[in-house]
This record gives sequence, C-alpha cells and structure tokens, in this order.
Amino acid sequence: MITACVQWQPWLPLPVMLAASGCVEHAGPVLSDAPGIPTPDPVLPVPSADQLAWQAQELTAFLHFGINTFTHQEQGDGTDSPTLFDPSGLDTTQWMTTLRDAGFRQALLTAKHHDGFCLWQTRCTSYSVAASPWLAGAGDVVKQFVDAAHQANVRVGLALSPYDRHEPTYGTAAYNAVFQCQLTELLSNYGTVDELWLWNDAANQGFDWNAAVVLARALQPHVLIDIGNADRAGADLRSVDRGAPDQTSVKAPPGSPSAAPIWYPAEAVLSIRPGWFWHEAEDTQLKSLSQLLDVYYTSVGRNSILRLGIPPTTQGVLPTPDGAALSAYDAAIHSIYQSNVAAAQPATADTVFKNSPDRAAAMAVDGKLDTFWAAEEGATSARLEVDLGTDRTFNVVSIQEPIALGERTTVHHLEAKTNGVWTTIASGTAIGARKLHRVGEVTASSIALVITQARGLPAIAELGVYESPFP
Repeated sequence: MITACVQWQPWLPLPVMLAASGCVEHAGPVLSDAPGIPTPDPVLPVPSADQLAWQAQELTAFLHFGINTFTHQEQGDGTDSPTLFDPSGLDTTQWMTTLRDAGFRQALLTAKHHDGFCLWQTRCTSYSVAASPWLAGAGDVVKQFVDAAHQANVRVGLALSPYDRHEPTYGTAAYNAVFQCQLTELLSNYGTVDELWLWNDAANQGFDWNAAVVLARALQPHVLIDIGNADRAGADLRSVDRGAPDQTSVKAPPGSPSAAPIWYPAEAVLSIRPGWFWHEAEDTQLKSLSQLLDVYYTSVGRNSILRLGIPPTTQGVLPTPDGAALSAYDAAIHSIYQSNVAAAQPATADTVFKNSPDRAAAMAVDGKLDTFWAAEEGATSARLEVDLGTDRTFNVVSIQEPIALGERTTVHHLEAKTNGVWTTIASGTAIGARKLHRVGEVTASSIALVITQARGLPAIAELGVYESPFP
C-alpha cells in the first residue's frame, strides 16, 4: 500500500511520482524504481498519470443531493421553491468517514442536477442555496463537501448537469454563457477537483460541448472528464454497463473510429437503492450483500471501477441502513482476498523478459503490484504456472496487469491441474487493472494462466488464487 499525495507518471522513478497534485491513498500498478531492472516497452496507448491514479481506486461513490431530496422526486422540473432545501444536520465529515471506513477513496457530488438548483453560492443564477433557509442563505454544500473530502484524503468529483430545466436561456446559445459561468465557479473556487461529470442528457442542440471541455481543462489541467451516458470527444473516462464482459480501457476516440486508440477507462455506475436520491420509503429496499458482491465482480472484476450511488438524507447525512450495508460490503470484499493459496508459491513461465530474475514468474505471486513477470521480447502468447504445493481448494482467481505499461492481453484462459490432468476452468479476453474469475469449487495442485493473444509481450503484476467465502 502506498499512502501519499501523488500523481503517478508511469515512466518516472517512484520518488519522483510522489510530488504532484491531489491527495490520494491507494495501492496501484506503479513500476519499481530499483535501478537496472529491464522493463518492456509500453504498448500504446498508456494511461496518463491522472488516469492511472483514478483507475486504482476501484470503489467510488456518487452522492445525489439537492431539491429532489426534499420533494421525493428523481427528476425535478425546475419549479420547486428553493425554500424547500434545508438540510439542518448537514455533516459532510460523516459522509467521508462512512465512505472511507467502507473502502471508498473518491466521492462525486451532484453540484447541480437537471432541475438547475445549485448547491453552492453562485452569481450565475438565483436558483441556489443562497435562496434557501439553510444557514440563512449563507450555506455552501460544495465547499463543505470538498473541504471534508480533502481533509479525509478522499478524491473529489463534481457532477454538473448541462441540462437545466429552471434556466430561461436553456435551449438557446445564451445558455452556454450561464453554464460556463457555473463551471468556472466550481473549478476555480474549491481547490483540486479530480473528476468532472457532465451528463449527456441535454436536449439542447446549441450546447457547446467543446467549449465546456476546453474551459474545464484550462481551469483544472488534471481534472478527468466523464460525459456520462455517451462517448464524446474530449472525455477521459466513460460510463458503462457493469455486465460488459472483460471491459477494455483501450478504445477508439469518440467520433474518430479510424484514429489511433486512446486510453479510455470505464466506470460502472449504479445505485445502492432503487433510485438515485434519498427517499425514506426506500430505506428497506437496498441491494442485498449478495447483489452488491455480484456488482463488484461484474464491474471491478471486469476492468472498470465501480461508482455506487449513496444518497444523503434530508437531514444531510448518509443514511444508517446504507452505512451498515457499506460496512458489510467492505468486510465481504476484504474477505475475498484473505486466503491466497498462490502467494509466494513456486512459479514458472515458458519465457522471461531478457532472462531477468526481476521479471521472473515469481514476481507475479509476490504480493506486490510494482513488480511483474514479463514474457520474452516479441511474444504475444505465454504460459505462467504456479505450483500450489499440494491439493488446494479455491473458487476465485484474480489477475492484474501492470497497466502503466498499457493493456496487453486480449485472450486468455485458466487451467487447473488435478490428478495430473490439466483442465480449463475459465476463459476471458482483456485483463487490465483487474480481472476476477469465479471458477466454482476447484481442487488442484497447480494453476496456469495461459495468454493466447496479446497486443505486446504478456506481463502480469499479480496472479491471486483465493478460497473466498463470497465466491
């Protein structure tokens, strides 16, 4: 685990990486800075330092909060009175404590939803917290959220809807000035913002997406942009369905299918509740632990991060049932990785990069993401075997590539050796940041990862074989 204020640069020594913007805690696929270790060439495209830090989070939160919280709606029409907004017990520190205790290291707040109500002190519209009775109109949810996140070492995301059902100029060219005014305030007045989410729900034909992206990058050069629900040029991240098999981070640029691919990682977005905003009637309708674990396997386990909706109440705190569910979720996820029967076991590979012991098969079972096994130059297939010492029972296999060097594997399968016979127990395509295979109850003396196709020489940071209580 690396704990520091970091922005990773894939090709810099580790000490140099520990000196850039954004306080963040994570264990990620950085490269060892030990001198003299041969390193394969990257397979382009590779993630930026900011994308790499973002992708290592795995679990992130989406906090829908606003007028809809008080009107029991999911989609406001922009006519609800701002006097309805009065979170008398707002406690953003409680939000961060709840999230951190459950393993979340990034949180995304809806600074403005489609109804147009702004959760900060703004000069761009009169429809904001300034017109509410909360703190006599002097409150600023965005400021409290960002301050609490920075204090808790949690990455900051802000969601701003281009769709605005309150603003009279919406649907005209004049609205671009209003939106850019709001975007300027959010990215100028609250310190580091790590992610900007812009919904793509706008029916505004005159909306200038390019101008919004250019402005965001000018104000916060390190901010990562997700134009939710659609692929658009200029975005750094994309939203996906969690069920997509073996999600890949290497994609053609939006709108330019013939251009060279870009690093375009995925976040799977869904709510812990039936809706996105808090409704008391849904306090008993949260996803079960079993459902949440399935979500984990089909999002994080398929090379995307999980963005889970967890809405604050009218009081302004994260609900007790949701907190309890998150705590159980965290414990269950940790339990998946408690019993690694492959850890430090003898490992062999058919080839090793430059015959270096620092790129040998043992590097894939040493429990360190900054070391990795790599195959020989020119290879696009390889076999990595781990001797489990004796017959061991397992049900989950985790595979992680050193994605700072690019996403490499495109087709792979797993084999288990039982009574001297090798049998295929799982198969897949891309691996990337993490691929989880649920293989059922398997008892075997050895396991093999067989990479049959790759975009460059295969490389694996970690191969973990687990007997999980939550397969």
